[in-house]
Amino acid sequence: MSKMLAAVFEGNGILNVKEVDKPQIVHPDDVLIKVGAASICGSDLHVLHVPPGQYAKPGVILGHEYYGYVEEVGNEVTNFKPGDKVVVDNIMKCHTCQYCLNGMDNLCPDAVIYGQIIDGGFAQYCVIKAAQLMHMPETVPSYLAAQTEPLSCVMNGMKKINPTPADNVLIFGMGPIGLTFIRTMKLYGVKNLAVCEMSEMRREKAKECGADLVIDPSKEDVASVLKNEWGDLCDIVVDAVGVGSVFPQAVDLLKCGGTLLIFGQNANAMSQVPPAVIVRNELTVRGTYCAHNTFPVAIKLLQDPALGLERIISHKLELRDIKKGMEMLNNQQASRVIIYPNGIID
Repeated sequence: MSKMLAAVFEGNGILNVKEVDKPQIVHPDDVLIKVGAASICGSDLHVLHVPPGQYAKPGVILGHEYYGYVEEVGNEVTNFKPGDKVVVDNIMKCHTCQYCLNGMDNLCPDAVIYGQIIDGGFAQYCVIKAAQLMHMPETVPSYLAAQTEPLSCVMNGMKKINPTPADNVLIFGMGPIGLTFIRTMKLYGVKNLAVCEMSEMRREKAKECGADLVIDPSKEDVASVLKNEWGDLCDIVVDAVGVGSVFPQAVDLLKCGGTLLIFGQNANAMSQVPPAVIVRNELTVRGTYCAHNTFPVAIKLLQDPALGLERIISHKLELRDIKKGMEMLNNQQASRVIIYPNGIID
């Protein structure tokens, strides 16, 4: 059996890049793809924390934000052929539970996740069920195609808050997701868009991506800055961090009737918020989890130059350097890192 290079999670915060067996088609609905590019997600970093902030099965190849080219298909696959450019919907739902049957399949408790439970995209090749693939236009470059999954997750959140150009919007955290929210907010026409970020590099990246107001919460009083600039607080706050401490801050920064959208997810994080504040100010607190019928929207948006998602990229690395990319993200020295398992192609 031939070999390939892959980034394997070996438990207790350990990730090793090593040679493993190249996967083979086993089932008639399998598709073998050659991975074009994959992006590092915050959840990959959470998996490698000790204790982990998110679960992954030891021995699994990480990576769930990726696209590739079809190499081979099982004998029952009719909608894909070798050479097709495809993107991966990384969550395989059961389609039989009450959530799947009631239109909430992104919350399926029996879902299997590529890159956490079964082998994902930080590898030269990957075998995927045909039902989890979608065609990606050739016109979309690799560094954008790799961001389809996170963009689709952001669009799930955007549908929940539906910002308008008149809204005052604040985003906590200028990692890959926070920066993606900036670009989508600008497509929605949001004119008053502020961000909170302690990393100087990420604050500069936020400016490049179109943030109107950039705040360092470690040195500035956020409420005072907002009132001085806008004359008011926020209609919408997005927590793209999920560390727990943002929740009470966000609640204090919302106008009466405002909405908090929590995107960041860390299972070890805890918060304390007086329920009376939410009641008295009639606040709305919403969670948003993964993509929800938003992959087609993301694929369409990636073809629109106005999205400008290339602005959020800070590094392009080969697979052998993936641990360097993760270290830079952990140290807030990077924003979006794109990994190329088969060599950098653009």
